[in-house]
Amino acid sequence: MSISYENSPAFRGYMPIGVENTEGKVDRRDQIEYAAEYNTTKQQLKNGDDHFYNRLRATNQWPDEIQPTLKTSIMDYTSGVLHVADRIRDAMCIALDVDPSEVSQLFGDKDEPSFWSGKLVSYPPVSSSIDSDTNSQGVGAHTDSNFLTLICQDSHSTGLQVQNVQSGGWIDVPKTDPDILICNIGELAELWSARYFLATPHRVLRHSSATHSRTSLPIFYNPKMDANVQPINTEKLPWERQQTNQWKRQNNAFMKSVGDNSFKSLARSHPKVFIKHHQDLILDDGKIIKR
Repeated sequence: MSISYENSPAFRGYMPIGVENTEGKVDRRDQIEYAAEYNTTKQQLKNGDDHFYNRLRATNQWPDEIQPTLKTSIMDYTSGVLHVADRIRDAMCIALDVDPSEVSQLFGDKDEPSFWSGKLVSYPPVSSSIDSDTNSQGVGAHTDSNFLTLICQDSHSTGLQVQNVQSGGWIDVPKTDPDILICNIGELAELWSARYFLATPHRVLRHSSATHSRTSLPIFYNPKMDANVQPINTEKLPWERQQTNQWKRQNNAFMKSVGDNSFKSLARSHPKVFIKHHQDLILDDGKIIKR
């Protein structure tokens, strides 16, 4: 709790079980959340400017006194995963006959890094003494607000499910070794591709048969915070996207602004921190406006 996320206006740090929700239902997991770091003072964060998402520009809380190697390990790991995400992004461009260089410029440079974020997550089994109820929700059904999500998951247990957009049924993602990354498409990729790539509906279920907590390390890949994502021109595409019955979350606006989309997701999932640090903002149908 020395790195509690309640101390961070940027929603970073340790989150115990029960503080996060999906569509108002409690997600049963605890986690540490971290993201791209910026050299921004607390006063600058408080003052901000016309773009409230600049409140997300911050540094991470690291438990250096308890685990001094965590920061180095996580940042090295994240750097490697982001390089993989770059390659996937370029492949998506080629599939849509888009010049990769036109898109890569949205993903930051030495002056303005891409706004990635990540989590260290633990899902206790339903029978855990920490969690006495029978709620099996680890994380409720949703689509990620970012561009791509790359996940390294526990090789000993399952729980992640993705939706078949044709039938609407849920598919168990099999157990994978740590050298395999699972990739979910995010809302910004769907927006950018004019819905040729659909955001992946997914959820996590906890199992009563599990004997230990399930761990997961997702990295959320994004363009830079002040980027605006525009849909591609689909007139010259060599193929057409088949219509699907993709699951959609109610009252969920896809925003072209990376910063707006990111803040929307964090504020909605973490109302306690939102109320504590951002009382001058309100939510309305997934959008954030100033009072």
